Amino acid sequence: MIHNQPPLILAETSISDARGTITVDDLPEVHPRCGVRLADATPIMERLWRIALADIERNIVGTADGRYFGAGSAYGVKVFTRDICYSGILGLNELFPDIMLDSIRFTRGLRNRLKFRVSRGYRVEGIDAPWVEEDITEPEYSDKYSTNSYTRRTDDVVWLWCTGELLKHWDTPELWNWFLDTGRIFVPEFYQPFFDPVDGLYRGQASFVDIHFSHHKATGYPRDWSIGDCVLVKSLSTNCLYVLGFKALAEAAARLNRASESRQWLERCDRLKESIRRHLRRADGTFSYFKDKNGALQDRRDALGSALAVLSGVVAGAEATAALKDYPVTDGGVPLFHPFFPENDWYHNNSSWPFVDTFFLKALEMTDGMDRSALNAALLARTCIGNRTFHEVTDFRTREVKGSGGQLWTAASFVDTCRRAGLVKHGG
Repeated sequence: MIHNQPPLILAETSISDARGTITVDDLPEVHPRCGVRLADATPIMERLWRIALADIERNIVGTADGRYFGAGSAYGVKVFTRDICYSGILGLNELFPDIMLDSIRFTRGLRNRLKFRVSRGYRVEGIDAPWVEEDITEPEYSDKYSTNSYTRRTDDVVWLWCTGELLKHWDTPELWNWFLDTGRIFVPEFYQPFFDPVDGLYRGQASFVDIHFSHHKATGYPRDWSIGDCVLVKSLSTNCLYVLGFKALAEAAARLNRASESRQWLERCDRLKESIRRHLRRADGTFSYFKDKNGALQDRRDALGSALAVLSGVVAGAEATAALKDYPVTDGGVPLFHPFFPENDWYHNNSSWPFVDTFFLKALEMTDGMDRSALNAALLARTCIGNRTFHEVTDFRTREVKGSGGQLWTAASFVDTCRRAGLVKHGG
């Protein structure tokens, strides 16, 4: 696999970008437990594959209550449902199905126990839910419960999509029943309070984009907003996750010969698709990042939401092509927002995220049939700096790789890219 579009060059034994070169000899010789390997791969791709598997395996967290995948080397014993589930979609469902199932079950048990118990300042007015506000800070809450308040996790619905894909590995009635029964709990109890019947959309943060903190502002929303303002948006990405989730529940019901229930889930899916097209799409066929609590469309697009609009089937054919039209793809990745917010900061703003790059490139491939796996591999490989693991995020302005090392969904993205390229040996 070779990519040669300077300054980004993936050669047989090296990866180069605007900031330097990494050779095979610079990378550690690791021996992951997972025995799946690549066929007919260049030396650097083979080495990076093993590093990706090792990064994934280092993120397996074992506790007295069970095991789950952690998010990255900087996060420790902390549950991030979205990191787990996006990583599952990107390849861990296939390579590590047992640990993925344990992970999802762990997240469902933890979230169901905590329900709408939140830390001080994270109760959201306007969401009719049984909030219980503890008089502790959010960091204290995280230390106490090994996860964040639900207010910071309102894209929790991502687990439905991931689990629907995962259970195809076994295809047993027992597991499909568990999935459908658990979905019947979470949809009415956790997700329905966020539904607005006026426009048919779900409120909740843009998926994975951190809302503001009680003590400082995050970078993915207007800076003068409150915590509640960030949660009351109707974002493209999270609404597309609902589409994918309802589709997964419809398939589960169909596999269990519950045709009537399957139709009901599909009808919800189709109604939501129409609401997204009607209320979040702009005149030129592209989609807005989100609609705010006052009904105004944000005057910017986002890479993850745009990709999910295509991957979920909200748009197809010419409409899918229009949804992605003119969105930048560069040697520093795909900008998370287009345009960025005007502030000179970074993390979600002024950044590209390798796992989002991967979803976006997959969506582009669906629209035009062009293979972008070499570009995808090069963008991922360039993140193996410092401790030579797959890293979290790129500062789009400088192309500097930043954030946590050993990042689960970055490593999983490399798995996905190699699979799309046909490099994984049969049975992988």
